[in-house]
Amino acid sequence: MQFGIQLNPQVSIEKKPEALLPTLVEQVRVADSVGFGAVSMGQHYNIPGYQRLHQVPLLARLCAELRRSAIGTATTLLGLHHPVAIAKELATLDVMNEGRSFFSFGLGYRQQELDAFGLTKADRFRRFIEGIEIIKRLWTEDDVSFSGRQFVLRGVTIAPKPLQKPRPPIWIAANGDKSVCRAARVGDGWLIGPHSAIEELEGQARLFRKSWTEAGKLPEAASLVIIRECFVAPSREEAVEKARPYLEKLYRDIYVKWGQDEAMENPDELKWNFENLARHRFLLGSPEDCIREIREYEKTLGVALMLVRFDWTPGLPQESILAAIELFGREVIPRCNGGGGAKA
Repeated sequence: MQFGIQLNPQVSIEKKPEALLPTLVEQVRVADSVGFGAVSMGQHYNIPGYQRLHQVPLLARLCAELRRSAIGTATTLLGLHHPVAIAKELATLDVMNEGRSFFSFGLGYRQQELDAFGLTKADRFRRFIEGIEIIKRLWTEDDVSFSGRQFVLRGVTIAPKPLQKPRPPIWIAANGDKSVCRAARVGDGWLIGPHSAIEELEGQARLFRKSWTEAGKLPEAASLVIIRECFVAPSREEAVEKARPYLEKLYRDIYVKWGQDEAMENPDELKWNFENLARHRFLLGSPEDCIREIREYEKTLGVALMLVRFDWTPGLPQESILAAIELFGREVIPRCNGGGGAKA
């Protein structure tokens, strides 16, 4: 399995803006130096009480810190944007990082984001589906014309195109069964979010592969990528003691308020007690604990790339985050055959 770091650029509005970039630069430098093969981050808008640096400008700045890692989006909310702009921005990222990139597109689930853009859920869905097709064509063709319900293009070209050939992979973020089937049909792989446990994901992985082959795609070409919350320490007791208060607040408070539970197959999962919530959902413990859990993901789901998130909202102190990144890179990645960058 390969490993990447999933950044969290979202912090309290009380934190000084000038401190946001140095915090993330430091995390990326450490991750790139200890064996992580990818750097990624998500995208959100309209979050009262919180602030976050914007996805594409931040990733572009972070390219300057990378010596070996791929860079990518996990996830871009494509239904909120115009695909020509997204195709151009992400092609630029691929060029800036010398052809080492990957991108994930998702619908999003927060009504506050739709309201900010003046869109309905139906608008969002149509823009998402049409946008995927348009971006694929803009990355591989010149003079693209398209006529849809949301977008009309006549003779559009972007240059430069991505260095990666034929184009960077596009993974589709999906939670429910219908969206997992859609990911198999329209994407190059399925991006699995951090919120569901292995027991639920096992059936969805079978459903994804069934839909993938029914779409006429080669079984060996299917990519499963997963985001997991992680905190590693010398002992499980220390890891749980440090991480539990922050993870409980994130899942019990923020995600429920955002409606993430409503986007899941079982809306009650995020209300479970911490032991049940953490089981097969978080990488939490000693290096040996994390390795055992990672091997379960390989065996049960066939995951190829794991994007590990050490920083949450609210977040641990920076020194604790950096120590966990270093320990994971030193003790976990070499024993799980990781590293080497993210591949399509």
